[in-house]
Amino acid sequence: MIPAGQQDSGAAPDLRDISKQQQQQRQLQPTRQIMLSPSVAKILYKRTLKSLASLPLAIGELFLLAGLSAIGTIIEQNKPLQFYLDAYPDGANKVHTTAVNLLTFPGSATTSSLWRFAQTPERIYNQGSAEILPDADVKDLGGVLMQKGYQVFRQGPSLYAFKGLAGRLGPIGVHASMLAIMAGVAIGGLGGFKGSVMVPTGGDFLVAQALTPNSPVGSLPQGAKQVLHVNGFDVEYRPDGSVQQFKSDLSVFDLDGNQKQQKTISVNQPIRFDGVTAYQTDWSIAAVTLRAQGSPLQPEGDQPFNLPMASLEGQPGVSGQAWATYLPAEKAPTDGSKPRGATVFARDFQTVVIYDAQGKFIGVRRPGSALPIQVEGMQLVIDDLVGSTGLELKVDPGVPYVYAGFAGLMITTLVSYLSHSQIWALQEEAMLHVGGRTNRATIAFAGELSSILDSVPDRGSNESRAGSGQPKTNGALSLAAGPLYIEANGSRIKQTNPSAGANRNPEYVPSDAAGNVNGSSIGFASLDDAET
Repeated sequence: MIPAGQQDSGAAPDLRDISKQQQQQRQLQPTRQIMLSPSVAKILYKRTLKSLASLPLAIGELFLLAGLSAIGTIIEQNKPLQFYLDAYPDGANKVHTTAVNLLTFPGSATTSSLWRFAQTPERIYNQGSAEILPDADVKDLGGVLMQKGYQVFRQGPSLYAFKGLAGRLGPIGVHASMLAIMAGVAIGGLGGFKGSVMVPTGGDFLVAQALTPNSPVGSLPQGAKQVLHVNGFDVEYRPDGSVQQFKSDLSVFDLDGNQKQQKTISVNQPIRFDGVTAYQTDWSIAAVTLRAQGSPLQPEGDQPFNLPMASLEGQPGVSGQAWATYLPAEKAPTDGSKPRGATVFARDFQTVVIYDAQGKFIGVRRPGSALPIQVEGMQLVIDDLVGSTGLELKVDPGVPYVYAGFAGLMITTLVSYLSHSQIWALQEEAMLHVGGRTNRATIAFAGELSSILDSVPDRGSNESRAGSGQPKTNGALSLAAGPLYIEANGSRIKQTNPSAGANRNPEYVPSDAAGNVNGSSIGFASLDDAET
């Protein structure tokens, strides 16, 4: 027992004396603000900011964008208008059109005052974990927190500390990265150009003539004022005869005829020049190079000549890609009827099939084999097939923003999984109120906070622990501990288990109807719990 009016520095505090002292202090400070219930608008505002700072929300938005983008890949692109009219008679004008409006706020998850000091104990107890050190100094707590890697800020009796700020800013970075991606898409959609051309070997074209703006606000880059020349086109085949790769040898010239760049492109290996990108996307057979003795088209001297070929894709009875041409064996009759001749048919660059005027199969020849074939009184030699390269041209000023956004998204997504821990403390006379919370690893944070509080020295005594020779540390008056008995003036005060509905001191802990502080299991010993 401790005589009335005396206090041992190692004993538990007299909660009745502490309560009286704090009531007198509040009476002497009438200017202290009374906490009022926050308005509905303020509550909604805080909840909105908290929800927008959610990492699952940011990931969900990303998957939504990916899903909407995937819809467009189901429908074939860059086909003639008639293709869509036949394939989608009810929606030919709605092919690959998707509008996505995501309402985001650039600074939605920012902390509106990085250092928010707690001015009342109630602010401490509104955090996820809270305890009381009955005889400790806020300065000592700050020193311990700094040793644990926290950034510590103090203002009078109040202390605020945090670490892992990157984990707090991570979701903001995720939203910012997504905004950068959407900004890049918007910039490319409004200021971009696109076009497609089929150019035979040896041909060239002015880039600007092949580009179509996405919107009236688009501006042509410098590359659109240059000429693209096709030096050659080649198809590589596997041993089984299937196509392995398409390659086009391209040169870029300015309007004065000076070559600025040359590159052999292939699928997924485009050429880029002054804001324009040219992709290898398609191919075609432009003409057949042959010699036809007995044909009125044969030049003198048995010189080879080119006979243009037309695509049969989509024609009745033809499946897949195919090209054909007609070689007359005589001059056109005066009566306007079709002249007698032969049909040259090809599906790739490896073989050519010959048919007579009645459509009868005559034979197959490989280009360059120099083997003649007789048909309709003509002797044919197939020297070569002239290919055309299909190029997709694109001008997209938003690409750098999209690339930067995806790079930032990958980084900030990983950073978002780091823990952001915060600790508040308030000194009131000999009592130090401490509370904290974290957005990740709550169990590990609770253990860390307990270890920090155990390391805070006792302000009222420099004695050593019996047999240890170490400074006496302050045992925290845990508000979530089991039954606690405190001797004070001959009375035993018992802190009951909060889950049993113990009465809270309303001056310290604003409790709800269930006896919990904001849903937590924090309790506070009250004079109503005294047992004589």
